[in-house]
Amino acid sequence: MKVIHWTPKENKSQILEKGILITDTWISCAILTPFKNLNRWWLDFLLNDKEYIGMIFELERNDFPLVHGHWCIDTKTEYNEDFEVISKKRYDLNEILYSNPQFVFNDFKELKQNYEQTIIWRIGNTIDDSSYLDKDGIYKSDDRKIIASGLKLIKSNPKKAEKDFFDNPDFMEFVFEDYEILLFKDIKPCRIEKVIQMNSNYSYDDLINEIKTHYNKTHN
Repeated sequence: MKVIHWTPKENKSQILEKGILITDTWISCAILTPFKNLNRWWLDFLLNDKEYIGMIFELERNDFPLVHGHWCIDTKTEYNEDFEVISKKRYDLNEILYSNPQFVFNDFKELKQNYEQTIIWRIGNTIDDSSYLDKDGIYKSDDRKIIASGLKLIKSNPKKAEKDFFDNPDFMEFVFEDYEILLFKDIKPCRIEKVIQMNSNYSYDDLINEIKTHYNKTHN
């Protein structure tokens, strides 16, 4: 599974010499996909005025445990009465485990299962929205029913599932647009496989193809 880390272009020489250091930056990445719009979603969302480059590397077993989820918060910032920053502290993994344990994954199997289930849930939710208001006026959903609806479509009509969902860049952006991976160990420079420019159309199909193959085999 490959990921991409966006960084200002002026950091290129330092990173290629020393790697991506946890002491220098919060290591936020995105899972690399076949879709350019999704691969660079955070870059476009943050509207950076600098020129950025993407560092692509392969996740390794030693990178776990890691955090994968949407809008991951990794830093606690304190402000004074004038809203000036007086302290900033990166959360350690134990703090995240305590506050948001569902976002922490211990191995590739857990991470891939969650990624896959997120897609299936969103497919089911798209074709059969079973959300409802509970007695307290809070919207809830029947996740088991939603996932069952997604699986039913995939298994009964795999061509439609691929065309409308798995190979649809707009749908996949909708599913994962604000997702990120947070790493808690340095990335050595020898692990960086490729450096891409902001306008590059680099893509990576393996993970999506693995998921599609899984359900094609199940269906057949």
